[in-house]
Amino acid sequence: MERSPMEMEREIRDAIRRARGSPDKTGSLRRDTLKRLIALTHSPHPNLKILAAQNIRFLFIDFPELEEEAINAVYDLCEDHSAKVRLEGYAAITHLSNEAHRLVRRNADVLVQLLQSEEVDEVIVVKKALTEHLDMDPKVTLSVLCEHIAPLDELADEEEQDIRDRLRSVVLAFLTGEARRAIVERHALPGSEVEEVLINAMLSVIPKLGFSDAEIIVKELLVPLKSFRFPAPRGHALLETLLDKVAEYLQLRTSSGDASWLRSAQPYLDLASFLVVEKRAAPALPLLRLYCSSMPTRMALQKFSKHEQRLVVCRLAETLVVAEDQPQPEDDGPSLAALTRQIVDSTPFLLESLQLSASSPPSSVQACAVLLRACQRRKEKTPWTVPLNLITALRTLQATISEEQSQDVHILIRSLVPSPSASTQAQGNAITQGTTAAPSTSQSVTSTGLSASLSERRPAPYPARRMRIQSTSRPQNRDQATSGSRSIDASTTTTSTSAKHQIVSESSTRPPKRQKSVHDDHDAEAGPSLLSRLGTTLSTGPMPRGRSPGNWTAAQTPRAGATDNLPPSGEWSIRGAAKTGDRNTNLPPPRKSMPPPSQSLLERLEGDRMNMKDDREGRARRHKGRP
Repeated sequence: MERSPMEMEREIRDAIRRARGSPDKTGSLRRDTLKRLIALTHSPHPNLKILAAQNIRFLFIDFPELEEEAINAVYDLCEDHSAKVRLEGYAAITHLSNEAHRLVRRNADVLVQLLQSEEVDEVIVVKKALTEHLDMDPKVTLSVLCEHIAPLDELADEEEQDIRDRLRSVVLAFLTGEARRAIVERHALPGSEVEEVLINAMLSVIPKLGFSDAEIIVKELLVPLKSFRFPAPRGHALLETLLDKVAEYLQLRTSSGDASWLRSAQPYLDLASFLVVEKRAAPALPLLRLYCSSMPTRMALQKFSKHEQRLVVCRLAETLVVAEDQPQPEDDGPSLAALTRQIVDSTPFLLESLQLSASSPPSSVQACAVLLRACQRRKEKTPWTVPLNLITALRTLQATISEEQSQDVHILIRSLVPSPSASTQAQGNAITQGTTAAPSTSQSVTSTGLSASLSERRPAPYPARRMRIQSTSRPQNRDQATSGSRSIDASTTTTSTSAKHQIVSESSTRPPKRQKSVHDDHDAEAGPSLLSRLGTTLSTGPMPRGRSPGNWTAAQTPRAGATDNLPPSGEWSIRGAAKTGDRNTNLPPPRKSMPPPSQSLLERLEGDRMNMKDDREGRARRHKGRP
């Protein structure tokens, strides 16, 4: 007669109690009890299976020959059709690992496989079991988990590849979810073996994974570790792994010659920027070197779309800011100073690639400010001159961006390029200085050997006028002398006189001109000048025969009056002219510093007139006395 399940359960419980209390650990009582528990795992009654799952752990450790059979029996319970039995089987795996730590790797691998269960309640229990395995042996358990993240070889069939892909997703979900706190806070501590195992395993699988999985590993698993809270060798190694991935797409660009590589590499560049710029978990110089070596040229940027151009320039500017704040490594690569010079030289078309406008996002405006600050530092610290193409770009930018968008940008532009009004005023000042300095060095020399400026002698209210001066020259031969007149243009006379005076001033060895005194002003205003008197005298034509030299002189002497202090209208006033002596009593006395000549120019001209008159009268008398 077959016993009922309740009787069987009562009997098994009694046997377990006696086996656990037996002092002989390897005796037949304990051995027989273990064999009965292994057999119950195949019972049709769930309660008996649950009883077996709960008690195998107490007996299997003492019988190595039965250990493998006992472990497989527990695994069978994890695949039972009853959910209650499966849950007890999951717990039994953890109990086996607690009794024998050598089973942690094997049991962890089974639990990882069980993560694919579609039952939510069962997955929770499996994750709990894995977390307990992490606490038992974190190094081994993490290595098992990382092995299930790596893709299979290319020789694996498609079904196996699909299984591995699904398994990878659930493992990553576990590592970044329930196990993350335990890993970050208790196990993967800086410098520990667990951290080394985890980081090395992740760095080895990242190049083999797609970007979505790589992003999860970097953002959710590695960066939260304490070793990534500051730029350190771990962060540098992770950054190099990401940049190696970008380098693969750069090689594709070289072979294909198009710009589609950026669409594939851009996610990894963004991930590298997240690591360097946002988290400051890695040095920025390697990323900056990549940007400067591959993209900051006009030809390279023009191959990208407008959005991609703006994104590249913004990433470049952000990386430059971080690199300037970090200590510079001593390696064989280009230094930060060299990279900064390259960026400054590329600023004109980098600004063009930003395509700034009144509606530009703040990130583009901030990138512009970073580039301009780099230019400003170079201008202040080195003898660098802002090139013309950059000046043009800055002036265009100044008219494009309003001060409401960025006051810093306008301040930086003004520090690099002077405003048009300031430059115009500076040019005007230079022209004014040159014009003012010219009269001081170019002064005409008068007939008396004294240098004087014509502009200083001519009063401002009287504009320059043309006048006609009829001059006569004394003939060298009396027979060839004829009386006549010649019309002379005042402007031509002045030009020739200035040229003559210039020659005189260069070759003369006379002492320098004495300083102007108060008497000079009095002399200049005392009466009409020589040229004004000559203009009136010589323009009247030949002198009448009946007029005596004395009467002619008296008639030409100007009257003293209120208008004597000003020159006649339309005539020039030349200082240094000879005075008429006693014929003009209104003129002031000659200067004491220079004695007057024995005979003035006017007297000599009058003598020439008298001699010419005597010659003509003599020839007339001789002509009348001829037969």
